[in-house]
Amino acid sequence: MKILRALLLTLLLAPVLFAQALSKQDVIELKKAGVDDRVLIQQIQKDGISFELNAATTIELKGLGVSDDVLSALLSSGKTANRPAPATQNDSVGALYKAGRFPELADRLKTTLKANPSDYKTQALLILTLLKMKENDAAHAEYQQLAAHNQDPAAVRYVNQVKALIDSLQATEEAKTKLIAAVKDDRVADATAVVDQLPVSLMQKELLRINLDLYQGKFDQARDRFSKIPFSSYAEKERSGKILENISAAEATYTKLVSRIEFYLHSRMSPVECSFPISATTQGAAYAPQYTEDFKKIASMSSNEYVSLVSNLNQLVPLNDDAKNLSFHAELLTGNYGQLELLGDKLLKDKGRIRIPFFGRDKYFELVIDSERKHIYTEPDLHPFMATFPGKFTENYWAELVPFDLPFDQIKALDQHAGRFQYGGIAGSNAAMIARQSYALKFEPNGVAPNYALMNILYCTAGEKAELTVTRNLGEYILHVIGNNSIKTDLADPSKAKGAPNGLLTGLLTAGVSMSANPAVRDAGIQGLATDQAQQNANYQAQQVAFGSFANQETFNFVEADAYTGLEELLGVLN
Repeated sequence: MKILRALLLTLLLAPVLFAQALSKQDVIELKKAGVDDRVLIQQIQKDGISFELNAATTIELKGLGVSDDVLSALLSSGKTANRPAPATQNDSVGALYKAGRFPELADRLKTTLKANPSDYKTQALLILTLLKMKENDAAHAEYQQLAAHNQDPAAVRYVNQVKALIDSLQATEEAKTKLIAAVKDDRVADATAVVDQLPVSLMQKELLRINLDLYQGKFDQARDRFSKIPFSSYAEKERSGKILENISAAEATYTKLVSRIEFYLHSRMSPVECSFPISATTQGAAYAPQYTEDFKKIASMSSNEYVSLVSNLNQLVPLNDDAKNLSFHAELLTGNYGQLELLGDKLLKDKGRIRIPFFGRDKYFELVIDSERKHIYTEPDLHPFMATFPGKFTENYWAELVPFDLPFDQIKALDQHAGRFQYGGIAGSNAAMIARQSYALKFEPNGVAPNYALMNILYCTAGEKAELTVTRNLGEYILHVIGNNSIKTDLADPSKAKGAPNGLLTGLLTAGVSMSANPAVRDAGIQGLATDQAQQNANYQAQQVAFGSFANQETFNFVEADAYTGLEELLGVLN
C-alpha cells in the first residue's frame, strides 16, 4: 500500500500541464509528501532538474531528509542536463533571462545600476528578475525606488508596467489562497468561481478546470474540456498531451480502487458469515463451484484494507461526493469516536448530508443523515443483492429493512441490538452469523436499519468488542446530530462482548475448523483495527499535501507567466 500511496501522490502532485524540469522546491514538496525514493528518482530521471546541486543545496536537501540515492540521482541529472554554459561578459541580458539564469542576471544588473542609478529600464528589469527568483521583498524595495521617479517622463512607462505586473501577481496569489481554501472545504462552486474570475486566457482557465474535474472524478468531462481548448498552435497542443495521459492514469487508478471497494460493499461476500466451509458433506458444496473466484478474494478482506482503499480514493478524487461519503463510513470502522464526530460535522457543514452504505435481509440501502432537512431516512441502493446462502438462511439471521423518513424532532427512541454472532444455521457447518434479527439502528416511532456495510466483516476480522464499539459510535453520532437529550436510548455495550473474534484472513476452511482456534489470526484481527486509525490519519495528511499542490506546485505557473508578458515585451528580453 505504501507504493500505491506514493504513486497516487505522484499523480496528484504532477502538474496537468506542460512537462517542466523539477525545481528544488518540487523535490522538497515531493519528499514532504512521502513519495517513495524509487518513484522520486524515476521522476528526476524523466523530467531532469532546473537548479544547480552545489554544496549548499546538497546540505540543505540532506537536512530535509532527502536520501543519498535521491541526491545521487539529482547530481547525475544536473551533470547531464542540457544547460547553458556559465555566464561570460559576452552573454547578453536577454540570453541570461531566457536561459533562466536569474541570479547571474541580477548581479549584473545591480552592477549596472550602481554606475547609472537613473537607468530606469535596467531597474525595471532587475525588479522583473527578482520577481522571477521569488525575491518579492527585494523586488518591492526596488519598485519603491523606481516609483519615486514617476514624474520623470522617462520612468513613467516602466513604473506603470511594473505596477501592473506586481498587482497581477498579487491577484494571482490571492486566487491561489482562495482556491486552496475552497478545495479543502469541498466548495466546488467557490473553487470554480475563483477560476472564472482570474484575468487570464480561456485556455488557462480550462486547464485549471480540468484539475477540478479530476478532483471530482469527472474524467469524461475533463477529456471533453481538453478537446475544446483553443490552443494557439499545433505545437502547443502537442506539448499538452501530458494532460490526457494524466486523465487516463487517474481514471485507471480510480477504476481499480472503486472495483475493490465495490467488492466489499455489494458482492455476495458483503453479507458473508465469518467462515465458509467447503466440503462434500456440507450445503456449501452446492454453491462453491460458481463462487470459487469470489471465495478466493475473501482471504484478503479486512476492515484495515477497506479503510486504506477509501483513503486512497479520497486522495485521488477529494471533491467526489461518493468518496466523501465513504470516508465517513471508513472513519466509522476505525472505532475512534472523536475523529468520527469531527469528520461527520465537517461533511454536514460542507454538503448538508452524509450517506452510509447499509444492507438488510434481502437488499442494500443507504442511511442518510440530512442536517439541512433535519431528517434521517433510508434510500434504496439499486445494486442487486446477493448472498452466499439466499432464502431461508438469510431470513433466519439478517433482520429486514423497515424504511423510514423521520424528522429529528419526531424521534422518540433509538435502540441497537448487535449481539454476539452465533454458530450454526447450516447443517453440519461452522458458519458464524450475527445474532438473529440483530440491527444497528431501530427508531421509534418506526424504522429499522439492520446492518451498516462491513458490520459482520468487522466482527470477523477485529472481534465482537470492536464491532460493538463501532455500532455504538454510530448511534452516538446520530444522537449528537439530532441534539435531543430526551430521546430514550439502548445502545450497544462493548463491555459485554464475549468470545474471540473469528478471522476471515486465512482463506477458505474445511468443515469443522474454526478460525477462532488460530491465535495468530485472532491477534492479527485485534491489531488490524488499531492500525486503521493510523492509516486514516496518514492518508489524511497526504491528502492535505495533495490539496496544496493544486496551486502550490506548477499548476499556476502558466497563469503567472501571462502576468510577466507585458513587462517582458516592454524590456525586449525575449527578442
